[in-house]
Formats: sequence, structure tokens, C-alpha cells
Amino acid sequence: MATDAKAGAKGKGPKLPVILSANRLLEGDVVYLTAGGWTLDPASARIASDAETAAVMEAEGAAAAAANLVVDPYLVPVEIDATGFPRATHFREAMRQTGPSIHPDIGKQAEYAH
Repeated sequence: MATDAKAGAKGKGPKLPVILSANRLLEGDVVYLTAGGWTLDPASARIASDAETAAVMEAEGAAAAAANLVVDPYLVPVEIDATGFPRATHFREAMRQTGPSIHPDIGKQAEYAH
């Protein structure tokens, strides 16, 4: 059953809002789609609040994957916190946002931890 709270042209997909996550092909870094490319900082990620924007972001991710810039781009449901940070709602994605689970204070994502 399709609802307005679902992304995708056919009412399927993650709950909105969403950001687009992938891994950079050469380094393996977790990256997020922005208006101008890809970033390690989830706070800078472009946020889709409607299905049409989410579909455009998915198409951009597919094009970047076809160009061998990133691998496995996909939409990640988020909640926007009081500071405007798009916090992943699923535990796996929350861990990807913060970096290594045994030492979240180190690694590339530590600089962007919110």
C-alpha cells in the first residue's frame, strides 16, 4: 500500500526524508551525495523530503556508480535533529555515519561526528 511517507515513483522505498549513501570506489570511504558531488560529512548531505527528489538522487547515484566513482549507492532514511543533522534511523547506517564502532573518536568519520 503506497503512502505519501514512502519514497519512490511506485510508493516503494525507504521512509522519507532520505539521504544517498555509497562507498567511494578507490578508498572504500562512506560518502554522501551533496549538491556538488560526494562528501564524507553526513551533515552536508543533500536531503530528499519527497519521492521525486529521492528518485533524482538515486539516478545521480546510479550515474556515479556507472562512472566508477562510487559503489552501492542507496537511500538512507534519516531524522533531522534540532541542529539540522540528518541522523540515520537504522542502526547499521548510524554506525556508518560515526565510523569504527570500537573507536568512534578516530578514523575519517570522527571529524564529522555529531
